[in-house]
Amino acid sequence: MIRLITLSAIVIGLIGVQAVGVHAQRGAIQAGPQVGLRTDIDGMTARLGGRITPQQAMVDAQRLAAGYRSLGPLARGFGPADYAYNREMARRSLYWLSRANIRYAGDPLAARAFLDAYDSIGVFYRDYGRFYAPGAYVAYASATRLAQRLARVGVQGDWYARELQRYALAYGSLAVLDGQLVGRWGTPQDLPAGETTKADAGAPLKPLELPRIDITKLSPAEREAWTDVRDRFRSVSSKVHGSRMLMDQLAARLNSQGLALHPEDAANALKMQSFLEDAVDLILAGDYASATDSLRAADAERTKLRGVTGGQ
Repeated sequence: MIRLITLSAIVIGLIGVQAVGVHAQRGAIQAGPQVGLRTDIDGMTARLGGRITPQQAMVDAQRLAAGYRSLGPLARGFGPADYAYNREMARRSLYWLSRANIRYAGDPLAARAFLDAYDSIGVFYRDYGRFYAPGAYVAYASATRLAQRLARVGVQGDWYARELQRYALAYGSLAVLDGQLVGRWGTPQDLPAGETTKADAGAPLKPLELPRIDITKLSPAEREAWTDVRDRFRSVSSKVHGSRMLMDQLAARLNSQGLALHPEDAANALKMQSFLEDAVDLILAGDYASATDSLRAADAERTKLRGVTGGQ
């Protein structure tokens, strides 16, 4: 069933969102928390390049979360130099979290600290740092993928499943507020270096590619499993891409009428794509059984959206 709402209702519903003017006149970088946080991030990056414990990774994630929370009240005074400095800080922060959660998300305390850091970054770029909206998109999408992965492995699965829904809905609300159903920024690699434009937000969607595997190194049983997951991936990836294209076209039609779909539909579109991305990671890790489970989950989310898109 299609659930339509007005764009003005979305704006009212997102209480606390504060757009920051991007034409401030101050030209020098403000000293203080932003410079201090950048120094912390550089130190965290250097430490991650060596060997640290999960507890140290947790403490660094907590430092990152606290640093972003301290920036909120200062953002209204940012000028062009601050914006440029902050965009680079966002990219470094989200790259650090991406690397850290791959290594240490198996530790439950570290995993929660990573999610909290993603949340703090998402809130900052949603409520205070709209000069760099991609930061919020990538933070919420990354948190969704992390919670999704942890819910799948079954450690405190119910809690992570709730967090998965919460972060996906935060992403969906942001996308719908910006007149989209399928956001263009989902991973740190998607983050633009400079200011974003309408063209960036409407860049063509691309299907997720099948990862390359050296089958000469696989045993006969592994090769059979790879063949099965390869065929399933090609089918599901094509259908997921088609669903995202239909969602994108629908968003454009509704925008012209001052309408939008419910943010939960955009959240389901993100989860659909996230399960597919998870399958890529699992294929590369050689875990073909779990990759198959993720592909089934991606197709299930796509099925939920058929009532919206009208696709097959």
